[in-house]
Amino acid sequence: MQNNDLSKFENKRIIVVGDIMLDEFVYTTSARNSPEYKDVPVLHIQDKKQYLGGAANVALNIKKLKAIPYLVGTVGDDEAGKIVYELLHKEDITNLYVHTNHRQKTTCKTRIFQDKKPVFRIDEEDADASYLSMTNLVNHFILKNIHAAITNHKPHVIILQDYNKGVLNAAIIPEILALAKQHSLLVCVDPKFDNWNLYQDVDLFKPNFHELKVMSEELLVKDDSIENISKELQQKINFKNLLVTLGSEGNFIFNSEKSQVLNLKSQISNADVCGAGDTVIAVASLGLACGFSLEQIAELSNKAGSIVCQKEHVQPITLDDLMN
Repeated sequence: MQNNDLSKFENKRIIVVGDIMLDEFVYTTSARNSPEYKDVPVLHIQDKKQYLGGAANVALNIKKLKAIPYLVGTVGDDEAGKIVYELLHKEDITNLYVHTNHRQKTTCKTRIFQDKKPVFRIDEEDADASYLSMTNLVNHFILKNIHAAITNHKPHVIILQDYNKGVLNAAIIPEILALAKQHSLLVCVDPKFDNWNLYQDVDLFKPNFHELKVMSEELLVKDDSIENISKELQQKINFKNLLVTLGSEGNFIFNSEKSQVLNLKSQISNADVCGAGDTVIAVASLGLACGFSLEQIAELSNKAGSIVCQKEHVQPITLDDLMN
């Protein structure tokens, strides 16, 4: 694909709906063990880095690709939520459609490193994956904000970025899809393990291979070849295009109109996969908005995923990255 085609990304308007998170990386070193516990090191913090995560990282990728994101989701009234707002402001991404839910914690994933090696991750979030705090009132605010973003900005695409943290729940998903259909919006979905069967008639469905396998088990697919699973999945939810990320094996695409599959491999040493799926859905959605073929979308998404896996931690793709 020629670079001038990628210039079509510029100023495309994209609504991103989903679970907003904060990704935190804490670097430590240790010179001694704890006197209280046997063989437990005392860690001294040397550095701390914080990044937009989840749906907010998708919005950041959209922004870095010279398009315009409108982020819809919730954060808690807490320190992590405050940092998310600060990072959005720093990146010039509007928070106009982000709702502060006083009954939830902002999901924060803290990865601890000792002498530059990862040792463990701490997840701070609501019990039961936030579902208890996503009330009818919160759903009302989410739908109201989506409707306002559609009315105010006339977007080209809506991305539903689902991490099963509660924003995209069984009550709200059908309503969002109905709203998108009413306004003739392209819909791209990055699903998780719950509620995937509710994403009916979408334009692009992007699970990873592990998520696809879980879906195949629920579908009771006997022939577990990836192409057969894709056909069964299409029978169930009637997607138009399927893009499955396969890690180092590249990706897999399926489109019933062309009955075509494509595998693209990319061997990466020491891959850092944090945020790679967010980058892939951002690039794929912009490609769809520009009218690129599924093969072109797969090629671009594969390249973008490879690039961000070579970056440290949760780093977005940029238009210059893709053009080089």
